[in-house]
Formats: sequence, C-alpha cells, structure tokens
Amino acid sequence: MSDLPATVTTASPATYDREKLQLIRDMFAKGANDNEFGVMIELARKYQLDPFARQIWLVKYGDNPAQIFCGRDGYLAIAHRSGQFDGMESGTRKDGDDLVGWCRVYRKDMSRPFEVEVSLSEYSTGKNLWQTKPKTMIVKVAESHALRRAFGISGLYAPEEIDTGDRPEPRYVSEVPPATPTACEVCGIPVPEDIRAKTKPHTPRVLCVEHFSEWWNAQKEVQA
Repeated sequence: MSDLPATVTTASPATYDREKLQLIRDMFAKGANDNEFGVMIELARKYQLDPFARQIWLVKYGDNPAQIFCGRDGYLAIAHRSGQFDGMESGTRKDGDDLVGWCRVYRKDMSRPFEVEVSLSEYSTGKNLWQTKPKTMIVKVAESHALRRAFGISGLYAPEEIDTGDRPEPRYVSEVPPATPTACEVCGIPVPEDIRAKTKPHTPRVLCVEHFSEWWNAQKEVQA
C-alpha cells in the first residue's frame, strides 16, 4: 500500500473574501462565465478542495462548456479527510498489445478494496504526456477512478480522463530564461499583465499561475 502523508487542513472556499474569489477566478477559472465559476466554487466547498494548491481548477476550451478538474492529489485530500482511507496500490500490466492501468483503494471500514482497471487504448490521445509517459498517465486515470468510487465523489474528473483534443502542448525548458519584469522568475514563462496585477498584492515576485500556486501553498503551510 502507498505510504501517503496526512493532508494539511486548508481554508474552505466559502471563507474566502471577494478579493480571493476574484483571484481564484482570474488564475484558476479564466474565461469561465458566472454559472461555471459558481459550480466550481460549490464543488470546491462541498469537497473542501483548495484551488491555490491545484486541487481543483477549471479550463475553457474555446466555446465549449468549461471542464472542472480535480487532480489526483485533490482526490487523495478527500480520501484522507474522511478518516477511512487505508492506502492504495496501483500499477500497470500488459494485455496483449494494450497497456492496462490498475488501482486498489482500501478503506478501514470495508473488508474488500475497491478495484479498477482501465485500458490505455480507451484514454490515450497519443499526444503530450500520453506519448512520452503512457504508464504514468494511465495509472493516474485508474487511481482517480478508484478514489472516486471508494469515497463517493461525483461531478469531478481528472484531466487525464478527458480528451480535450485542442489542449496545447506543455512547455518544457532545459534552462530558465533570464528573469524579466514580465516573465516568471522560476520558469521564464511570460506572465500576462492581468495575472501580475492579481498576484502583486500578495507577493512582489513575478510568478506564473503554476508557481504562484506553489508559493501560495507554501505560505499557508508556514502559517499553519
């Protein structure tokens, strides 16, 4: 079984003031309409997920309805908080020419684990990380399925489970470009002016959405 750390208690979105809600909307729900953002916040409140820790976020793909995502760490946070999580096992196996991801989730109050198997052929887009890290991706799908089933989570999906089609290629850099007033000081990705305006009241550092999220979570852990 996995040796997973206990989850740090985080503030509920219901306790955020208007400024923090606007920051969440600008950084983790960009382009969402009022109804879509409202659904995301309601799911975050219901499951006590922290947007700043990237446990829940929203993505708009063109004019299509928004996709609300919960990462595997978000599912694990829900599992730990239940007090009934007793670990999980996961991995891959071959089934002919296909690759199968599997996961078993254990609960303290049940005698048998929740077991899930998913096939790479059903989920892989053949792009991005599906092309370079297929084992990692299909295991994430299996873990998300199993955790959702074991803890009665509905209305949330992991990004690995959704074929977005037009998702942009991830940007990888072997060397961080020189820092500029408009680029993230960690990875060098240009940071839009509206994002800089929202993060400036919280830190003078110029950070992209991902690294601002990491910084924010670290500050909360220090204050806890």
